[in-house]
Amino acid sequence: MALTVAGLVVAAGDVSLVLACWKRRSVLGGVLGACGIPLVALAIVTGPSRGTSKQALVIAALALVIGTALYGLGQVFERLLDDAPEDTGRDGPAGPGLEETDAAG
Repeated sequence: MALTVAGLVVAAGDVSLVLACWKRRSVLGGVLGACGIPLVALAIVTGPSRGTSKQALVIAALALVIGTALYGLGQVFERLLDDAPEDTGRDGPAGPGLEETDAAG
């Protein structure tokens, strides 16, 4: 019974991760979330009589954790790229003490 409840919790987390990744168009987290769903189904169908069900559930939980971490890192990188500092390259404003001189004078 505990294996089934744990499997349902992990499956719910996988589904929510897939939906969040679908909305934000994130690939890696969504793939790991989608891979975890069949693993949970395998763990529930085989039941606690075999040792593979617990192993499949652990792998599904690890995929959920790693997928969530990848989703979070992707969101952080996206925010960093969106909030990039203003472009002050070669064509940008001159810094203090670097005033442009007039060519005529």
